[in-house]
Amino acid sequence: MAQREIVNRTKSQANTVWLFDFLQKYWLLVVGIIVCYPLLKKWYAKFTQDAEEKALEDAEKDLRIAVSNPMTKEIELNKITPRKEVHDIAESLAVWLGTNKQTKDSPWYTWITEPMSNFENERETINELLKVKQVTTVPLVIGCYYVITRRDLKADLKKYLSTSDLKKVPLFN
Repeated sequence: MAQREIVNRTKSQANTVWLFDFLQKYWLLVVGIIVCYPLLKKWYAKFTQDAEEKALEDAEKDLRIAVSNPMTKEIELNKITPRKEVHDIAESLAVWLGTNKQTKDSPWYTWITEPMSNFENERETINELLKVKQVTTVPLVIGCYYVITRRDLKADLKKYLSTSDLKKVPLFN
């Protein structure tokens, strides 16, 4: 039998070398964990996704496909409300806020290819919002805006308008 050589280390050497000894002995296991962990996590998330999340994802995909065609977009908007003036207000808001080009599905470089999507027109946005006179129309405008851009109107208003501008339209505040 081969005898192991006993290496006497000082206390300071023993405290600093243990990590290197561990890595030298178990390097393959450490690399395997680093490489396999993201794959296993993604696989686990895929199989644990419940039916409700899957249905929401499928509905979002169907809506994205439907809005790409003007005819099916009109059908989707009519599912929310048949009132054409609500559709026009939502379309105008998307244009004046610059979000008609920067939808949820647009690529990251949209701000370069569509430079007008970087600017919003506060005055025109407020004029469009003031066209909504009834509280019952607000959820319809929000729903139509979501169909057009797949973005939340209230979040976009808070992001793009100042607080003084938001006070001018109390229905959407």
